[in-house]
Amino acid sequence: MIKNRNVQLLFQTIYCTLGVIGFLASLGLFDAEFNSDFYVYYTNLSNYICLGFMFTSLVFTVKAANKKEDGACTLAPTFKFMCMIMIAVTFLVYNILLAKDKTPVEYFTSLSNLTLHLILPIMFILDWVLFYEHGKTKWSYPLLSLIMPLVYVAFILIRSAIVNHETTAVVYPYFFLNVDNLGWGGFFTWLIILIAIFVIIGYLIYILDHIKQIKEKLKSRKNR
Repeated sequence: MIKNRNVQLLFQTIYCTLGVIGFLASLGLFDAEFNSDFYVYYTNLSNYICLGFMFTSLVFTVKAANKKEDGACTLAPTFKFMCMIMIAVTFLVYNILLAKDKTPVEYFTSLSNLTLHLILPIMFILDWVLFYEHGKTKWSYPLLSLIMPLVYVAFILIRSAIVNHETTAVVYPYFFLNVDNLGWGGFFTWLIILIAIFVIIGYLIYILDHIKQIKEKLKSRKNR
């Protein structure tokens, strides 16, 4: 764990700078065309939430650095964990399920793709790995991490019931949310799969976070 505030400040500043670029790219700025459906994509929303969190964290880091105070990041560890699982799933689902439709050239030459699907998710997870004190996560954190994605799913379903499907460019942003094509059975199958992914990733990270304590307990049992 790195406690040096200047290192934290540099890392978070780079993240926020790239985050702003990714945010503008998600709006279609660099394509000279406004993307009016930017708000329906989980990728965008998850990155926006993480970016907002990191900007807030940056403010706290600047204050601590000005006071010459080193130490671990302590801003909202529960919410940080929830955001980390959220952005980790963004990274995995996109790169495993969705990126296959893009050629390598399309993948690596798209500014929004590189920032929102690759660089920023990895950096947000690294921020937790490098700058937060470990062994403090609670068993309930992975379950709490389901709140934001389930709210997102509810938002997409409510929106799809309101908008005109014939005139709206993007009704279902992802194939696994498309009730019209999948039917409710297929939709709930994918929902259960995605919930399982969230929970599995959450508890894997929880175990890794407590690996030191787990090893100590196993060692003490062997010595009895």
